[in-house]
Amino acid sequence: MLPVVEMRYAYFGQSGWRSEASRDKAVLFDSDRLAERFRLFRSLALASLADQSDGNFHFALLTSEDLPPDHLTLLRETVGDTLGDRGSVHARGPGMAGRIFREIRQEVMANRADSHVLEVVLDDDDALAKDFLADLGQSARLARARPTPNRDYMFFSHSRGVSMVIEQDGSLNFYLRESPYNNQGLALLAPVASKRNIYLVSHKRLAWNHPSVVVNDMQLHYLRTIHAGNDSAGRYNRSKPLKPLHRRQMRDRFPLLQSFLAEQKARRQG
Repeated sequence: MLPVVEMRYAYFGQSGWRSEASRDKAVLFDSDRLAERFRLFRSLALASLADQSDGNFHFALLTSEDLPPDHLTLLRETVGDTLGDRGSVHARGPGMAGRIFREIRQEVMANRADSHVLEVVLDDDDALAKDFLADLGQSARLARARPTPNRDYMFFSHSRGVSMVIEQDGSLNFYLRESPYNNQGLALLAPVASKRNIYLVSHKRLAWNHPSVVVNDMQLHYLRTIHAGNDSAGRYNRSKPLKPLHRRQMRDRFPLLQSFLAEQKARRQG
């Protein structure tokens, strides 16, 4: 089972995303916006993939064919330098992201003998814990050993993570997040030939319509970044600041934070 981590990056198309940028190319491709998205992508999302304890995965990034050429080149070079042939960048025209990712999945899996694939959602400003893909592989093997009647697929929701809030002055605050069936930490196990895709499901209604497993092993599985440029409502609970135990766990499971904290400090002082 090969994990395929799927990401939308400045993609002008249909994917359940309804921010202003999703409807206006001038906003979506604004140079300052792209520069900040790229900074978070490189320092958080991509860094978290480079840190994975299990390196057997593929990263598929979907972006718009109208993305400025210099930025597209930067994306491809950065993904290639970081992940080599484990990463690919796909510039496509307007369409339904889930259907395009389904095609990309077939391309990625074409020369492999795997019967099943693990699809993982990762937003460009979020991060996965260093053991996320290794832990997901264990969950998937258990699910295959006990199949669900009349269904050949299974969703996995990793409910616990961290909300990292970038305040207006550039400082960072961290809060515990416990949210089953949210987009962060969501994964799908399905046959390679399946018509299902993780972007073709409403995560808010997932529990009502699909077989699923909620993983709550008290570990922090993802880092969700809240900042002024969020593409979705950045809700978090200020009454749940991280306790010392959580902070120690966070430092261990997200090694990228050491360099990101230094980067943020330098930006504030600069």
